Amino acid sequence: MSDLPVGSHQEIVNRMKTAISAGKHWYLALIEAMRDYPEENYLIGGDALDWISLARMLVRETGDNIISPRETGQFFNHGKPPLKIAPAEARQLMGDVKYNLYLNYLYGVTVESALLRAVVAEIEKEFTSLGLAPPEDAKTRAFLAIYEDDEDSLHKIFIGKNDTVHERQKQYNPEFVYWLFKYRLKNSDKEKVASDTKKALNWLKTGSHAFPRLFC
Repeated sequence: MSDLPVGSHQEIVNRMKTAISAGKHWYLALIEAMRDYPEENYLIGGDALDWISLARMLVRETGDNIISPRETGQFFNHGKPPLKIAPAEARQLMGDVKYNLYLNYLYGVTVESALLRAVVAEIEKEFTSLGLAPPEDAKTRAFLAIYEDDEDSLHKIFIGKNDTVHERQKQYNPEFVYWLFKYRLKNSDKEKVASDTKKALNWLKTGSHAFPRLFC
């Protein structure tokens, strides 16, 4: 773990390049660069690190001549990290502050997105098991099952609390997903929260590589 202090954008990128050129695996160098990089411009909801945007920026700044585009493509596009890193090692590499911000994103955005996918899949499976075509409104049904309200109504509440967010940003907006996570925690009973979270985690383990995670 580097003892170098947190520096400017270019200093952090240069340290990452130097570490990789000296033989360190690019993934470990990336995690250390993410640890050192100021998080202010990469926070969602004030306490969740949008590590995917930060990682993409650092990889782009480092350059394809240093990091394999094939490996980064497998990671960002298919959710396959090149190294398996245990949680204890992950916390040590990132530091407590960044690791906790990462966990907030993991549960608040990644797991919450997976929950919606998992419930949609359940609804579609229920219909096909009866010999019926999957319903076109499966996503709407999933929102009602999870949040007891429809997506449009919830999004209107969200943009009312976030006046810098525009209506057109609803699709694939991690800020909205993180808000949904907090809304679910506040408005669902503990048993349902636990059950839904377990469902999402199981779906991530068995059903999808669509969501990249730093650590397995």
